Amino acid sequence: MRRGCYLFLSKSSFNLGVIHSARIYESKLGHKVEIKCSEMNIKFVLRFIMLVILGVALNSCAPKKSEDCGFVQNVYGQRISWKSSAPIQLYVSNSVPAALKPAIQRAAASWEQTLGRKVFEVIEENSSQTSTPSRDKKNGIYFLSQWESDRKSEQGRTSVYWAGDEIQEADIRINSADFSYYDQNQEQLVRAASNKTSAGYNFEALVLHELGHFLGLKHREDGGTVMAKELGAWANRTKLATVDAQSVQCEYK
Repeated sequence: MRRGCYLFLSKSSFNLGVIHSARIYESKLGHKVEIKCSEMNIKFVLRFIMLVILGVALNSCAPKKSEDCGFVQNVYGQRISWKSSAPIQLYVSNSVPAALKPAIQRAAASWEQTLGRKVFEVIEENSSQTSTPSRDKKNGIYFLSQWESDRKSEQGRTSVYWAGDEIQEADIRINSADFSYYDQNQEQLVRAASNKTSAGYNFEALVLHELGHFLGLKHREDGGTVMAKELGAWANRTKLATVDAQSVQCEYK
């Protein structure tokens, strides 16, 4: 529960402070000090003091900045993440080919093994109607045969929505319009019907990366991380690096 901050300031307290200060000067000077304050001056000083105190109080009540640990941060410098200890539901759209679905389970298991607990509840959609990414309070992974013409270099994209420092929803989109994928066997490429590319990309490696974003991690390029921005063709980057384990454990363990 977030703490509330309350301010109390009375005019009488201010007046007593002025009088007390005057009495101190009288004792030092040895004669009477006459106090002359117009009502307008008192109001001005009171307002100024209230603004100063309010500014200090608001600053002290602001959320505390945290070390980024490789995470996306909100405007207050707090790491964004899922706050519940319960497994996060991730729906696998029926647009994802059956040949690639085991890779999703293995990628999720890699993050879970690093944290030593169940993190994801991977659920396969059983609807006959193919779903599409939307703000529907449902986390999903989608294999899309259509992609924006000005973003053809993207293999995947994870959209994360948060409030405060808590992730509310996330969706993973996989670009099958411009890329072909394989799971363990490089000879068996999976792609959209209209896609004629011959280069193959490891689907587990891509999902492992996108699940990092799903958890709140941002791109980085050090230490052989799976969160590097580029995934090369035929690159089997399916093992979390030490920096990846340290990052996710910083927030979730």
